[in-house]
Amino acid sequence: MSKKHNWEDCRDAVDLLKKSEIERTLAKERIYKRLLQKIEAGEVQPQDLKKDGMTMMKRKWKTATAAAVALMLIGGALSTTSYAQGMIQSILARFQVGNMEIVQVDKERPAVESHESVDQEKAAESREVELPAQPKLSLEEARTTIGINFPAPTWMADFAYVNTVIHGKSMVEVQYSQGEKTVNFLISQGGENGIETTGQVKTEVLAGKKVYYANGIVIWEDEDFTVEMYAREDFDTATLETIIKSFAVGKPLTQQQIDHAKANLDSVIQTERARQAAPAAPARDERKQ
Repeated sequence: MSKKHNWEDCRDAVDLLKKSEIERTLAKERIYKRLLQKIEAGEVQPQDLKKDGMTMMKRKWKTATAAAVALMLIGGALSTTSYAQGMIQSILARFQVGNMEIVQVDKERPAVESHESVDQEKAAESREVELPAQPKLSLEEARTTIGINFPAPTWMADFAYVNTVIHGKSMVEVQYSQGEKTVNFLISQGGENGIETTGQVKTEVLAGKKVYYANGIVIWEDEDFTVEMYAREDFDTATLETIIKSFAVGKPLTQQQIDHAKANLDSVIQTERARQAAPAAPARDERKQ
């Protein structure tokens, strides 16, 4: 479609939609979803302006406007439903932090609950499952196990180190606590991650690194790693800057350690997944027969 978005240029498509007799609500919803996907995919081209590591979406023709026109074409009944109104969501800005994309939107997407998810929740509630305790690993043990010399804080104020949990082949969770307070760091390398937020995304430079605040998460890059900090209470700027500045890798791993980790990590992950998926053993009846 042209930059002026002239409907005359696609008159045949408009006339076809007008003449189509679509009676079933499900068919209307599918057409609506596909049309929104094409608009969001960029067939209606926005003017993107990059500034300070983010992309501001300056649309001459808003997605909501395009969707409203589409609704008039495929039938007015769908446009009056809360489902259709909730589907319209505009992207305000995008931020890229390492392998993490933060998308700022004007409203949350409506939750669509499928019959399958409801059945799974009911099944989970019907049985008690005791998850296995995570193995206790030091930072060095975790680095050796996963074969990646990831960075971690060397100073955490009054918080004590608890454990490092391995998530897959390229992500770890480093845990700290102080009484009931906890601070967890998700540290990953490679892959693609993303979050959506309806709140304002704040940025500032601390310890020479650009730090992003979104959905209560503090995110920054450390070398080739993306760090996400989850804390129950906010740190003051000086403390947070000291924590970020303290991030460092461990002793260099030998090639033998890296090769050994690659060879054994798959079996370790599969074993943990099998243990977590297995239902808890039924309680034994110790009454005498």
